[in-house]
Amino acid sequence: MKRILLTGASGRIGSVFYKTWQGHYRITLCDRTAPRFDLAQGDRFIQADLSNSDTAKSLAAGQEAIVHLAGKPDPDAKFDDLLPANMLATTYLLEAASKGGCSRFVFASSAQTIEGYPVDIQIPSTAYPRPANIYGVTKCYGAALCAYHAQTSRMSCVSLRIGAFEPKGSDGVANARDLSAWLSHRDAASLIERALEAEIEGHFIGYGISDNRFRRMDLTETKRRLGYEPKDDAFAVFDVPNLIGR
Repeated sequence: MKRILLTGASGRIGSVFYKTWQGHYRITLCDRTAPRFDLAQGDRFIQADLSNSDTAKSLAAGQEAIVHLAGKPDPDAKFDDLLPANMLATTYLLEAASKGGCSRFVFASSAQTIEGYPVDIQIPSTAYPRPANIYGVTKCYGAALCAYHAQTSRMSCVSLRIGAFEPKGSDGVANARDLSAWLSHRDAASLIERALEAEIEGHFIGYGISDNRFRRMDLTETKRRLGYEPKDDAFAVFDVPNLIGR
C-alpha cells in the first residue's frame, strides 16, 4: 500500500478522509491533538507541531505522498496567529517532501483565496487569487509554494480550494453563497483520494465543492483533471426550495 502522511488528521476533514480510506493506504497520522477514533492495524499517530523544521523533515521521510490538511482555518485570525500553522508548517513540510522523494503533495487551500470576487459570478478554473482576508493570503502563499516545488523538483502538487465543509444543520451554511460553495463529507473524501491518485504533472489547482445546483466555482477542470465525480447537492441536502420561475 502507498505510504502517506496525513496532517491535521484529528480535524473534521482529516477524520472523514481517514475513516473513508483507512486500509487503502498505509497512513501516518499527525496532529497537535490525538484523534478520537481507532486506527487501522499498521497505521500510527504522531503528535507533533509542524512549525518546527526538524519535525517536518522527520515526518516527511519515507512518505510516498502527503495530504497536508493542518492549519488554522480562521478567516478572522491575525497574521501572527496564522504564521506558525499556515505558513511555517507548510514551508517546512513542502521543503522536506520535495527533498525526501515524495511524489505527490496534496495541499488544503481554501475558497477564501478567491473570496474577493463578487458573489454573483461563478469563479472560473483559471481565476487568479483574490483573497478577502489574511487567512486567504496564507493559503495563496501555500499554493504558490506548491507551484515552486512542483517546478523545481520531481514532486507534483495539487492545491484544493476547499469550500464550506459543514454538516446538515450547521450554522456555517447560512445563505445562498454558503450553499453554492458547500462540500459534503463523502465528496471531500473522494476529492482528496482523486488528488492523490490522478495523473498530474507539475501543479494543479482544483475546487473543493460538491455538485451543487448553483456553484460558486466552476468544477469543469477539477472533474476533468482529477476524475472527481461529486455526488451531493447542497440545495437538496439542506431542503432549499427551487425558486426558479417564481
